[in-house]
Amino acid sequence: MLILGINTGLNSSAVLMKDNRVIFGVQEERLLRIKNQPGFPGLAINAALKHAGLKISDIDVFAVGGKHSKIAQSRQDDLDKFNNRYNIIKKQWFGKGENIFAKFAKHGLHKLQTFQSLKKGTTDKTLEDCLSALGMLEKHRRYDHHTCHAASAYYGLALEKDEKYLVFNLDGGGDGRTSAVFIGEKGKLTEIASSDSFSPACIYAHITYIMGFMPHEHEYKLMGLAAYAQPNYAKIAKDILMQFVDFDKNNPLIFTNGAKYSNLRNSQGTEKQKLIHDLFRDTLNLRFDTLAAGLQLMAEDAAVRWIKAGIEKTGIRKILLSGGFFMNVKANKLISELPEVEFVNVFPSCGDETNAFGAAFLAYQELRGKNSPDIEFDDYCVGPDACFDIEDAKREYKNKVNFEFFENINDKIVELLVQRKIIARASGGMEFGARSLGNRSILAAPDDMRIINKINAAIKKRDFWMPFAPAVIKDKLETVVDVPKSLKECCSPYMMFTFNVKPEMADKIIAGVHLADKTARAQTVNPKIYPEFYDIISKFYEKTGIPAVLNTSFNLHGFPIVLGACDSVDVFLNSELDVLVVGNYLITRK
Repeated sequence: MLILGINTGLNSSAVLMKDNRVIFGVQEERLLRIKNQPGFPGLAINAALKHAGLKISDIDVFAVGGKHSKIAQSRQDDLDKFNNRYNIIKKQWFGKGENIFAKFAKHGLHKLQTFQSLKKGTTDKTLEDCLSALGMLEKHRRYDHHTCHAASAYYGLALEKDEKYLVFNLDGGGDGRTSAVFIGEKGKLTEIASSDSFSPACIYAHITYIMGFMPHEHEYKLMGLAAYAQPNYAKIAKDILMQFVDFDKNNPLIFTNGAKYSNLRNSQGTEKQKLIHDLFRDTLNLRFDTLAAGLQLMAEDAAVRWIKAGIEKTGIRKILLSGGFFMNVKANKLISELPEVEFVNVFPSCGDETNAFGAAFLAYQELRGKNSPDIEFDDYCVGPDACFDIEDAKREYKNKVNFEFFENINDKIVELLVQRKIIARASGGMEFGARSLGNRSILAAPDDMRIINKINAAIKKRDFWMPFAPAVIKDKLETVVDVPKSLKECCSPYMMFTFNVKPEMADKIIAGVHLADKTARAQTVNPKIYPEFYDIISKFYEKTGIPAVLNTSFNLHGFPIVLGACDSVDVFLNSELDVLVVGNYLITRK
C-alpha cells in the first residue's frame, strides 16, 4: 500500500508511506527556500515520487491533514489576519493621528508585512483544484486536524499498543478547534474532549505579534527570553494573562476564556476581537522581558493543570503530546517532572507540518488488512540524502571550494572539533521538522562560551539571549543532565524537552546551557537512530572527556535548513563557517 500524506497549512509538507513505514518526508520550505511556506506542497509531492521512483497514479491514497478546502498562498495570508485585527484597534485608539506610538506600531507592522511578500503569479486555488490537477481527487481522504495531531503521537510514539495512553493536542487552531484530548488503546483513538476557545497557544502567538516578532514562528524567542525576567514582575504579568484563560467548570479538559468572553469562538465572532483588544490594552506597557516571562508562566500553568486534570479524570498516566503548543520545551519539562506522569513523549516537531504523518497514519489504520503489521516509526531523518546533488555542487563551485574525500570522515570531524573549529555537517537523510538532529547541523565543542558569539557572527545571527543546545550520547545522558523518571525509557531523541544540567557538567557544556536557568534542550543521540552522529560524539568524548557537542541548525538566518550539497556550499560561502562536511567530503574555501 502506498499512501501520500500532506499538510496544506503552515509549513506545508508531504510524506510517503509504504505499507506500515514512512519512507520519505519533506517540507515545502526546504525545496522552495521560503521558511514555513504554507499551501499545497507540490514540490514536496514531486520529491517524494522521485525518491521512490513512482508516478502519481501509483499512489493508492492521498491522505490530507485537515478538512478545509481553502489553501494559503504565502505567510502573508496568516500575517494579514493579525494585521487586520490590530489595525482595527489602532484606528479606534489613534484615528488618523500620527502620535509616536502609532508611528512605531506602523513601522513594526510594515516590517512584518514585508518580511515575506506574496509569490508572483499565484492565484487562489482550492484543495479540490490542486487534487484534480494531479488526478487524485477520487483517491483522496481528509482527516480532522486534531485527530491527525493525535494520530501522529499515538501511532508514532506509543510503545505498547495494548496499554492506554492519554493524548493531548493544543495549538492555534484547525478545523474550528484549538485543542482536543484522546484516549489511545489497542490501536484506536477515542476523543473525550475538545475546545474551540482562544487557547493558550493563541495567546502566545498574539503576544509574539504584539512584541514585534513573527507569530507562529518566533514564539521560541519569547520562551528563551522569559528566564531572564525578575520572577516577581513575571508573576504580575502572568496574572494579567491568566484572565484570558480558563477551564470549563464541568469538564477541566475543556479550555474556555472565562465569563467575560463566554460567547467566544476562536475562528469567528465579535467576542474574539474584544478579547484581542483587551489583551493588547492590558499588556501594552509591560516591559518586554516581563511580558515574555509572564506569558511563559501562563503557558506552563495552563499545560500542567490540563495534564493533571486529564490524569485525575481518566486514571491514565502515560501521556503523549502533539500540536504546535508543545514545541514549548519548557512546558514539556514541567509535564515530564509531574509525579503523576509515568511516561511522556512529544511527537517531534509537532506543529502542523507533522499532520502529514498523522493523515498517513490514519489512512493506513483505516485501510490496513486484518493481519497487517502495526505502524513503525523510528526514523525522522526521512528527507533527501545530502549527497543527492554532490556532482552538481562539484561542477558549480569548483572554482570556489576544494572537495577532499575521506574514507573515515568522522575521524576528521572529531579532529577539527578538538581544534575548536565550527563545522557544518550535511550527511545522510535530512531531518523532517524544525530541529536539526545531526544530519543538517552546525557542530562545535561545547565547553567555551566564546563559541556562541563566534557562531552568531559567522552565520546564525540569533538574538543574543537565545541558548544553543547540546547533543549528548544516550549512555552518558544522565551524567550530564537530570532525567525525570517519565523520560527514562525514551529520553529526548528529537530535542522536545529541556533538562536541568548537573552542576559538575555545566562548565563542560556551557555553550549549550541556558545561562539564566541552567537548563539544556539536550538531544539524546541514540546509536540505533543516529549511528554516525553517535560515532562522532563518542570519539569526541574519548579525546576530551565531554560526551556532547554543540548542535544548531545549518541554515542562514531567516532561511530554511539546507537541503543538499549545493545549498550547503552556498551557505558555507555566504558565512564564516570554518569548514563544511557533505557526506564524506571535506569542503574548504580556495
